[in-house]
Amino acid sequence: MKHSLQLTETMVEGLSHIQKQLSEGKYLEATQLLTDVISGYASIENSVRPVLIALEKEGQVEGHLDDVRKNMGQVVTLLEEENFGTVQEVIQFTLLPNVKKLKEEMETVFKPDIVS
Repeated sequence: MKHSLQLTETMVEGLSHIQKQLSEGKYLEATQLLTDVISGYASIENSVRPVLIALEKEGQVEGHLDDVRKNMGQVVTLLEEENFGTVQEVIQFTLLPNVKKLKEEMETVFKPDIVS
């Protein structure tokens, strides 16, 4: 649980850096970093879903996981189309806020189990 929370923070930092790279025209570097962010997300999803089921706390976290997965799919599609301006918009206004919401919800759900 702690590792997953740390990974969400790393995702936030990575997405912010991707935005900077895109604004500087460093599309290849941004794409490579996005690959790392997606790998981090996959790790979170694979480790968190079984824990949520075991704790019987699927609720909001599941929804946020689904939202982030959907947003990442949008970003990948836009990158493949080389639509870099829209990629920045989706990251700024959709993906990044959803990752932050995911992190907040995971903190809320996991806090009692991490503390004890």
